[in-house]
Amino acid sequence: MRSAALLEAYRRGAEPFAVLRTTWSARGLALGTGIYTSSARVTAAGHSTGIVALGEDGWQPVEYGSGIEAAELLAVETEVGIVDKDGTLIDMLDTYGPRGSAAVIDYAMPGLVVADWEPVFTGIVDNWSRDGLVTRLHLKTDDAALRTPVPSPVFKRTEWGAAYDGTIFGTHMPLVMGIHNAYLITARGMVPAVNIRYDKDIGYWWLVSIGHQVGIDRIHYDGIPQGIAEGSGWNIVRGVFGQNLLTILQIDEGFQPEEGVVVSVDCKGPDTTGLYSGTVITNPVRILRTVLEEYVYRTPPLGAYRGDHTIIDDTSWDAAEAFFEGLGADCGRRFGGDQGEETAAEVIESFLEAYPFTRIDWSELGQLAFTVIDPDDVDPGSAWLDLDTHHEGPGVPYAPGDGREVYTEVEQPYMFSSQEQKFLSSIEAHDSAALDERAVALYGGPDRRLLPIDNPWSQTRFTND
Repeated sequence: MRSAALLEAYRRGAEPFAVLRTTWSARGLALGTGIYTSSARVTAAGHSTGIVALGEDGWQPVEYGSGIEAAELLAVETEVGIVDKDGTLIDMLDTYGPRGSAAVIDYAMPGLVVADWEPVFTGIVDNWSRDGLVTRLHLKTDDAALRTPVPSPVFKRTEWGAAYDGTIFGTHMPLVMGIHNAYLITARGMVPAVNIRYDKDIGYWWLVSIGHQVGIDRIHYDGIPQGIAEGSGWNIVRGVFGQNLLTILQIDEGFQPEEGVVVSVDCKGPDTTGLYSGTVITNPVRILRTVLEEYVYRTPPLGAYRGDHTIIDDTSWDAAEAFFEGLGADCGRRFGGDQGEETAAEVIESFLEAYPFTRIDWSELGQLAFTVIDPDDVDPGSAWLDLDTHHEGPGVPYAPGDGREVYTEVEQPYMFSSQEQKFLSSIEAHDSAALDERAVALYGGPDRRLLPIDNPWSQTRFTND
């Protein structure tokens, strides 16, 4: 993170000093800025507006990363104590309550512009407290967006009052990513479609997903494949309805199922640009990144995807995506719908649980950075990482070039509808011959059953059955 100018100044003997900058705001009202240093001075960002207390009352340490053993996204927190003898700062805080104000800590040097400072922490003011003559600012990474559901749009009675099933109102719409094709296994259809219109005058519509879907391959009624092709009894409708871009299955009069029949489909999700003319996104890292960029940190798109978001550390995520390409890992996921509310933080946690050799942590720039723990990466003279010791589960050998066969279209956990109670709860594919020698030895030899692995972020799955 150090700039060339900062390193040069350091080599010449300049002493770095810490600077806390806050942009105070409350309920849309700008309250000015704060610049806090350990001694009164002029910085490239302006004059000091407050002095940081000495010793343990002042700067508190900032700890990044979740470590080897904890595969979870942890908020980064710290505190800064400001000398506030007359109570001016605490009075402003208590009066206006500017929680969520931007806060940045940098190492600065005399004569350097702000762009050449070294970032230490980027986040928000989360809370404050009073300790004698010191007002303590509690800072943390800005993870508010991660507490929102994925996806955010909900079914509203005012928009879809003609839906047959009234239980959908207030629930979150579904978002389908990747390839879902169960035709060669159960022929039951992998993705349940949600009825949003059932009327001979306005049509028979089932919502497949928000956003674009590359295509719908076939439709099923109560798990029975229908021998009707697109354009000969049903069509795909893509458009903006209720301020949301939707992909809808429209069934023609005379071909519609009876009321209460569960409609499910095999389908292909959006392409890499968020449209329906290119290659479907199947890389699990790319799917997670797309969900965060396009459906969490932005409002759902009404067209093509808008690309990189500043919350993502591009370099580390690009490297992780390439790593998973090397594994041959594919994924298909459905979020929302009748699966229940899942927050963005829970989506990230499920990914980290599925791949215990990955870490997603906050960086000094307030971005989400991706790390892949390489089992061959060792410190000089010692093998500091042992997958069997540091990770739960059966210890699958995760490494580039993994020889396991990956099912790209046939294997996924079945997306269970609350209406069904009649379909299988999961779809499994088994191919122990595709395991390389390391995995066979790890599981006790080719004649023994494989241990169960529940990984919704992979289309390769092994089971005891």
